[in-house]
Amino acid sequence: MTTIPIFLAVLGLLVVAHELGHFAIAKLAKVKVIEFGVGYPPRLWAFTRGETTYSINLLPLGGYVRMLGEEDPEHEQSFARRSAMTRLAVLFAGPAMNAILPIFLLTIVFMMPQSVVETNVTVLEVAAGSPAADSGVLPGDIIRESGGRTMHNSGDLIQSVQRRLGAGTTWVVERGGRLHQLSLVPRFDPPEGQGATGIVLTDARVTVASVQQGSPAADAGLQRGDLFLRIANAPTIDQQASRVLRAQGAEEAAAVAFAESPNDPVAVDVLRAGTIVRLIVPPEAGELTGYTADVRPESTRSEPVWRAVTASIQQIVDILVMFRNEISKWIAGSGEVQFSGPVGIARITGEVASAGLSPLITWTALLSINLAIVNLLPIPALDGGRITFILVELARGGRRLAPSKERVVHIVGFAVLIAMIIVISVNDIQRILGGAEPFG
Repeated sequence: MTTIPIFLAVLGLLVVAHELGHFAIAKLAKVKVIEFGVGYPPRLWAFTRGETTYSINLLPLGGYVRMLGEEDPEHEQSFARRSAMTRLAVLFAGPAMNAILPIFLLTIVFMMPQSVVETNVTVLEVAAGSPAADSGVLPGDIIRESGGRTMHNSGDLIQSVQRRLGAGTTWVVERGGRLHQLSLVPRFDPPEGQGATGIVLTDARVTVASVQQGSPAADAGLQRGDLFLRIANAPTIDQQASRVLRAQGAEEAAAVAFAESPNDPVAVDVLRAGTIVRLIVPPEAGELTGYTADVRPESTRSEPVWRAVTASIQQIVDILVMFRNEISKWIAGSGEVQFSGPVGIARITGEVASAGLSPLITWTALLSINLAIVNLLPIPALDGGRITFILVELARGGRRLAPSKERVVHIVGFAVLIAMIIVISVNDIQRILGGAEPFG
């Protein structure tokens, strides 16, 4: 049951960072901060230092900085007495902290030693009329670069494609030992089952080193230098299950295929001199033996601090671009917007934490970016809602809306927000009880 403590620690970090932004700028603006709260009441613990009470509260749904006179400008130290630009700075400071925090978190991740699965990202199939087909991509091509970045595995390529939806990108592919540069435009709304570029990939990293004469491998036509792509139409590496094929992995995959269909021949696809070759292993062979294999080793990477900072900023930009693309797909009707509340996020946090410290830090950075974006939306009771009122005030030449009306809007907005969180949380619980995966 470590999920709940880890989730509370992650959420606490994000909330404290957010509220510290508001707190620091309010103090600089000489605004009296009455309370700095983590969570929502009822109060669990508190202490007072100077003019501010610092509290920890029961409901871990956020936090707050309660300032003097948020709608009433009568007091000298009140928030409402400050200029519109100062109030905007105080309100923007919270989301800004959530936008800055991921730079530090991802910098730590890039500085940590990371194991990277090195594969040959190989094209198995190309759909007719797809962007890949139109650009000249062929089955058997190994994608070495996309958008100027080296492709270590198919995960790198998927991220690269998602960053460039609807925009031109350049691939460098290896074909028969020679490099070719191809240009294509990944699509927002592909036909079902094709994906943005219209290709089927495999992560290939097992190459035949030698073949024993007279062995089942030799009889099947296996040759030195063949790169295993798939066996019985299944990729030789299951990327989603995070399994890496060992030198004997092809034998094991073939043995499974024989066990499932002992009377049927088994197809083995290999890449040979830039061409996909299908070998047929007869059922009487029983298993694929008589060869040795070389496996591309995993690499370990870590960046010095100056490169880690640059890489973290680039990754944040990539995340924002992919977020924009997902919204564009949703607007175009080709994507589905899925929500998850505290229960669902807690569950995902626990699963990510089980994968290690680095994925947990990356997930925390992603949550922080999302928190920054959500808080800037013009939703009453959130920072974006309050910012909207100030922008309206500026548009009206400095004339403020009635504080009583603004207060009502925020109270109603907060009630609606809590109701939505409850509904989404109930849906999360139903999905968990039903055995559904996070985010469907």
